[in-house]
Amino acid sequence: MSVVETNKVDAVAARPDSSIVKLVITDHLEWEDFEAHALLIQDKINTYLEFVESGQLAQIQTPKIPEAPDIHIVLMLQYPPTNEAMEFFGRVRELLAGMGMKFDVEVD
Repeated sequence: MSVVETNKVDAVAARPDSSIVKLVITDHLEWEDFEAHALLIQDKINTYLEFVESGQLAQIQTPKIPEAPDIHIVLMLQYPPTNEAMEFFGRVRELLAGMGMKFDVEVD
């Protein structure tokens, strides 16, 4: 799965000794069309928020999800982001922080 499959969760990572649950978005796209790329990321994040808010995350058995998870949405990029993308990520980070979640970006 990847960022282009906006209606699916790519990966859920949790450890039994931690309250952190990472919801991972894999992104293999380059940044030549920032607007289209950002829209895909936005749609994917909305899917992840629905996944959490609907209770689907809490139903996962393996890995066992803690009762009060510290949710991190992690965007795994194949290509380094542009300055415009970094500004977008800052806005996403602020929005999710207001919802009690973290947003991390990693370049593979």
